[in-house]
Amino acid sequence: MKNKIRIPWGSFAPALFILFLITVFAVITGGKLVQANTLKSLLTQSIGYLIGGLGMIFVMALGEIDMSLGVNIAFSCTTASMLVGDKGWLAVVLVSLVIGALVGGINAFFVSVFHVQGFMVTIALQIGLRGAIKGLFLLLPEGRIAFSPEILAFNTLSIKLTILLIVTIVVIYLMEFSTFGSWLKAVGENEVCAYITGIPVKKIKAAAYILCGLFTGVAALFMCSRQGGVTSDTGSGFEMTVMLGMFLGGIPVEGGMETKVYKAIIGIPCLIIIQSGLTILGVSAGIYQFVEAVILLAVIIMSHFFKDYSRKRDDKIMAQISLESK
Repeated sequence: MKNKIRIPWGSFAPALFILFLITVFAVITGGKLVQANTLKSLLTQSIGYLIGGLGMIFVMALGEIDMSLGVNIAFSCTTASMLVGDKGWLAVVLVSLVIGALVGGINAFFVSVFHVQGFMVTIALQIGLRGAIKGLFLLLPEGRIAFSPEILAFNTLSIKLTILLIVTIVVIYLMEFSTFGSWLKAVGENEVCAYITGIPVKKIKAAAYILCGLFTGVAALFMCSRQGGVTSDTGSGFEMTVMLGMFLGGIPVEGGMETKVYKAIIGIPCLIIIQSGLTILGVSAGIYQFVEAVILLAVIIMSHFFKDYSRKRDDKIMAQISLESK
């Protein structure tokens, strides 16, 4: 039997569908969506969400979700600004990273030690920290914390792209070429089997949440420098945008071996482009949310269809091979 090249359409379906949508929006907006200034603005806007997504991918590979990303953004920037805001950019960067990793560590502690569902832990932390931050900002006369000019320098495209490239290389290595990435996906596929085979499940889960928090600390610098400072609402909705973009890129809700870095890199920028297209068209917030929901459902259905088709095709091929070997 001749070997046939099998194309994994299930993996490519989300990207193809989203590219089709982008083309449609470009035509409908009369080319405004693909103008140079618009694309540059979209790229700048996407980078913070991309870095957050590259951190979230470790948790999503486990089949779990971190709902504390947005409040981690606000908490990291607020703490760094208040503690070392006048000590220079390096001190702010280091403190933001440490605080981000610390928030991830709190999530890791409850998930790995007490076996609490990640969604429940992170949403509890989100509610608690957001309330504390809102209470703190009520005590501030201006209701916000402004960044120094040194921190605002992080809002330049060249710095953002350089750091994004470094983060992407690190995440690709960890997810695709390291033992940690293989173990992480194995836990996402089947936690019990992973434990039986000797994989340190608790440590893997803890590392995933800590890495997620660490990279969220990086994203916090970009998101806050873009706004010029921190307010009580900084980071609100951040985790939802990141998750929706990653699902649109084809990352499975159940995690496992199909969790690929390129899917996050495709999905998040495409979501930002679609959001911009709807804004240019003057779509109201209610309709915009409805369109997002429809797009997400369509991508999930398409991915399921193509994966089911690929599975049936593989079963058929294996059956033919089995018959020929007899």
